[in-house]
Amino acid sequence: MNDYHHARRVVLVSALLCFSFLVSGLFHSARAQEPEPPATTTRGIQLYEQGDLQGAAKVLEEVVAKRPDDVDALYYLGLAHYRQGWIRAALVPFARVVELRPIAADARAKLSYALILADESEKALAMAQSAIDLGDQSAEAHYAIAEASLRSNRDGLKTQFQVAIEQADAALKINPNFSLAWITRSFAQSKLEQYSEASASLQQFLAFNPDDLDGDIWREQSTMLALRARESKPTTAAPLSGPATLTGQETSQKARVLSKPEPSYTEAARRAGVQGTTILRAVFSSDGEVKSIRVVQALPFGLTTAAIQAARRIKFTPATKDDKPVSMYMQLEYNFNLY
Repeated sequence: MNDYHHARRVVLVSALLCFSFLVSGLFHSARAQEPEPPATTTRGIQLYEQGDLQGAAKVLEEVVAKRPDDVDALYYLGLAHYRQGWIRAALVPFARVVELRPIAADARAKLSYALILADESEKALAMAQSAIDLGDQSAEAHYAIAEASLRSNRDGLKTQFQVAIEQADAALKINPNFSLAWITRSFAQSKLEQYSEASASLQQFLAFNPDDLDGDIWREQSTMLALRARESKPTTAAPLSGPATLTGQETSQKARVLSKPEPSYTEAARRAGVQGTTILRAVFSSDGEVKSIRVVQALPFGLTTAAIQAARRIKFTPATKDDKPVSMYMQLEYNFNLY
């Protein structure tokens, strides 16, 4: 009798376990077949606030495709792209936000930064100023004004270089780690022959960004500026001897470029939508090498380094004077455009 009851209990327990597994399997199967939550603005913002930037962008892109005038979806879509470094992708939604909600100061500030990277200096300047007028408290608008003032100053007006420094300082006061402002500051100081200060600005940039894609270039440039600062001070030391580097007008025959390799885009610059021109001043030496490269106008996200690497691969016939090879200064321009 005891054996009989024991056997019945075993059978019942086994049946219950099988039923439990069956129900559990059906439950999980049903959950696996559940559709994903619908793409809504609220859902996209939640993902953004949780730090899932890719998920937020995916959801908000679906929302905007259906409702292109959803300002909140557009704004957070721009932010999701922006925080991932896809500044170029953020440009369109921010521009749409500004169109639909003209008082959106933050969108204007971030749009001004995207426009500067896209080499739209005049548009960036106007957008940045309007952002500040509306009370924006971010670094982007001040940086955009600083960089636009530097780039558009074709007449070399000291006041414009001073504006660039003041606006770069304003950006850095808000966010000391807004690293590109240190670069702009350095170039403006260099234009004003404040070489020691320009060198120090690059050192500050490197302190915040020791692994920057253009880091080696800025270390070299900082050293050159520090040397130039020392050379500009009165001294009783004897001048250095050695062959002089000539300008093109001082030569009998200018250096003749045989091949000029083109630089390539970095992935970071492509994501950010960086366009524009890098200008270099270099020595085409009598021994057939490109040396002493100095950056006159820079582009961020590794493009300046790409330009310098291309410059060093140039093949040329050296300039001559009195039938002898001589070193000669040359200016090089590299245009970067996204299509």
